[in-house]
Parts: sequence; structure tokens; C-alpha cells
Amino acid sequence: MSDSFPISLHPDPASGLFPISFEQVEAVWSEWPRMFFEPDGSFVWVADDQSWQLDGVVYDRDDHVLRVDLTGVYQTAPLEQLFRTLGWPEANLRVELVRDGQFLEVADFLRDFAA
Repeated sequence: MSDSFPISLHPDPASGLFPISFEQVEAVWSEWPRMFFEPDGSFVWVADDQSWQLDGVVYDRDDHVLRVDLTGVYQTAPLEQLFRTLGWPEANLRVELVRDGQFLEVADFLRDFAA
């Protein structure tokens, strides 16, 4: 699917927070080619050939990432890379389809919505 629509990434409700800090995310993501990460948590990551782009914001609380909001053209490889830095697949992450208020497991989102 190439349409841009908003999603939010959430940790397993039992844990309440991602197993990584904002500073760790910033350090890792800032090393990626064509990733532009701002100190306020906003970011944009663009494919070299411009076939996809992810824009978003990382929110934190109590030294852990709380939520990541995303919009863009969702492709499997970059999404998996981003999800892995947030602890997936060891940590159970959920994807919220913001407009629908529906939560999906990461594997289901990748299957149904990523190219």
C-alpha cells in the first residue's frame, strides 16, 4: 500500500514502555543514512531512491520510549529495521491504525499494509 496514513507504535500493554531509551534511539537512528533526527524527537527517514519515506515523532517518559508516531510510505525492510531498534521481535509491539483506533500485531501490520 503506498498511501500515507498515520500509525502509532506501542509497547506491550503489560510493560507500558519500550525497552529502550530516547537517547538510545537517537544514537542508533542518527547513524542511519538519510535519517534526520531532531532533539525534540521528530524525524524523517528517506530511501536513497525516494521510493519510501517515514516521518514521525518519538515520545519518551521515565527514561524509556513511550510511543512512536509514524506516517509515510510503509515498506517492510525499513519498518523491520525501525521496529527491531525498539525491541521487536523480543518485545511484543503493537501498531495502532490511528484513524481506525485499531491495534495490530507487528507481523499482521507488515503483512497487510507494508509493501
